Amino acid sequence: MNLHSNSQYPLFKYLSEEFAGSFYQNELTCLNRMLILYHNRLSFSIDDDTSGFLDEFAQYLEKPVTYWWIPAPKRVHINALRTRIAFVLKNNPQIFRNLLSRPDYSSSEAKQQTIKDIHQWLPTLNEETDMTIDVKDWQRDLSARFSQFLHEAKQAKEKKISRKPAFEHFYQILKGKDQAEKQGKFGRLVDILLREQWITGSEKPEIYQFRNSGTGGRLQLAALYYTLNKQGHIDRQLPAPQVAGLFNSWLSYDISRESFVKAFQTEQLDTFNCSPNRPRHKYVTECRLLLRDL
Repeated sequence: MNLHSNSQYPLFKYLSEEFAGSFYQNELTCLNRMLILYHNRLSFSIDDDTSGFLDEFAQYLEKPVTYWWIPAPKRVHINALRTRIAFVLKNNPQIFRNLLSRPDYSSSEAKQQTIKDIHQWLPTLNEETDMTIDVKDWQRDLSARFSQFLHEAKQAKEKKISRKPAFEHFYQILKGKDQAEKQGKFGRLVDILLREQWITGSEKPEIYQFRNSGTGGRLQLAALYYTLNKQGHIDRQLPAPQVAGLFNSWLSYDISRESFVKAFQTEQLDTFNCSPNRPRHKYVTECRLLLRDL
C-alpha cells in the first residue's frame, strides 16, 4: 500500500475493511489504518490541522468495537489490539510521533521501525506504569508475529557490536605465549625507545610523545613496525588503518592521519626491503640495532 500519493485511500474499500475488522489483524494493519486517516487529513483537510491527531486516535481506540456481525472471538482480539495501541499512545506517544515525523511515514521501513520501537520499549516498563495489559504476553506475540524483521534487527545490532576492534592496544599483536609475556615485550620496547630518545613521556598516562616531528618521522615508525615484523615479534598481521590505530593506543605524534595510515600499507612497507645504497635502508639498519636486545 503506497499512501504517499495525491489521492485518498478509497472510501468504500476503507469502510469495507473497517466493518469487517480487517484493520485489526495485528499491529502492522492497525498502523496502516492510522496512517490512512493521517494521510487523508494531511493531504486534504481544510485547515491542515494534524496536531491533535494522535490524541483523537487514542480517544477512538478507548471505545470498544461492538459490531454484532463480527464473531465474539474476533471482537475480543480486535479490542485487545486496540487496548495495546492505546496503551502506547498513553505511556509513550513519542513512538508514534517519530513515525509521523518521518517523510516516508507510510513506508514498510518506517512501520517496521515503529514495531521494533514498541518491542524494545516494553521491557523497560517499571512497576509504576499503569499496567492495563500483559506486557510479557504482548512481547511474545510481537516476537512470534514479526520474528523475521525483529530477528534481523537483533542480528544487525549484534553485528554492529561485533565490529568493535579485536585488538585495542599495540602489545596485543606482539608475539608471546600469553598476555603477560606480550605486555613484558611491549614494556621492553618502550624502555628502548625512551633510552634512545625516540619518545618521551607526556601529560597523559601511558601515552608517549614521539619526538621526531620532521618529514622522516613516519618512516622511522614504519621501519620500526617493519623490523618488528621481520624479526618475528608481530603475531597478527592487520590492515594499515588498524596498525595505525594500535600505534595511537600508546603514541602521540605530529603526523597527519592520512600520511600515517599510508606508511603501514603493504606496498609501502615492502619498500624497506631494498639494497644498502637506498635511503630507506638506513631506517631498517637503525631499527635492527635498536631491537637487538628485545
